[in-house]
Amino acid sequence: MQVKRCLHHWPTRVFCISILILQSASLNWYMMTGLSYVWAAIYALDVAVIVVFVITFLISSRNIRVEKHTKDLDISHLRYLPFVYMSWFVYTVVLGVKVVAIFSTDAKELHETDFFGQNTLKASIALAAVVFLTFLPTLNDVQHGPRKDLIVALTSTVTVDILDGVDNLEILFDVGLIDTFPQGLDYVIIIESCITFMLPIVPLFILARYRFGLKAPSMKYLALFRFAIVYLVNFPLLVLRLYIWHGLSRGISVFLLKNMMAMGVVTFELFEKLLCQRKKPGNRETSTAVPDADNLQDII
Repeated sequence: MQVKRCLHHWPTRVFCISILILQSASLNWYMMTGLSYVWAAIYALDVAVIVVFVITFLISSRNIRVEKHTKDLDISHLRYLPFVYMSWFVYTVVLGVKVVAIFSTDAKELHETDFFGQNTLKASIALAAVVFLTFLPTLNDVQHGPRKDLIVALTSTVTVDILDGVDNLEILFDVGLIDTFPQGLDYVIIIESCITFMLPIVPLFILARYRFGLKAPSMKYLALFRFAIVYLVNFPLLVLRLYIWHGLSRGISVFLLKNMMAMGVVTFELFEKLLCQRKKPGNRETSTAVPDADNLQDII
């Protein structure tokens, strides 16, 4: 099977790096203004992130070329690319350092009327969703079929989860509310948002390991992904919002409903798949061929 190569890779890669630079420059301005110019050293980490992204783009190009020119494509034809998820890990670690530094110091002193105020800060952090949207399509050339369905199933909620994490930080702008927090609650909110930003590591790991659906993913990895969605992102955010609502009698975000729905849907699907697997004890994944549409529906 020959896979046609689309034309979006390098323009999209350039756009991805441009958004990354824009986000880095904006957040670095907050750090140097609110903290000190010593934090200008963070630019060295930004350069490291850009280098890792560029390396990922280059090595993924090799797999794309192989897919374009190889008939009867098999998973053995493509290299395993750990940089696919390692690059996002490096990026979110640096982003997390910036978020912790900004929100643990003077974020509550920012004003909405200032250009570099609360709104620009939230928008700058939310650019992580755009970075992911431009990063993912540059790693593969899958345009349709069961493989595309798998990629969409694993990554379709990532941007919403990132925006959910940004929304979770908004409460830290309320000085009056922060004064009523139990000790350490503000750091819990910051850390949970940083964990949310790191969530894409899980689907990227699965996609890299199985060459973006060229081989049907193992159920244990899909279960890990669903577990991460529920218990690393939505459940902690739900608990925080319920506490702020009922414990501190403050307004909450509509993302509360998103957390509840995500937990309900994912938990139901997880139990449903586990029950189906128990009814089919001999159903093991041994083939390295591209999964067909019927098998994919059983997997996702």
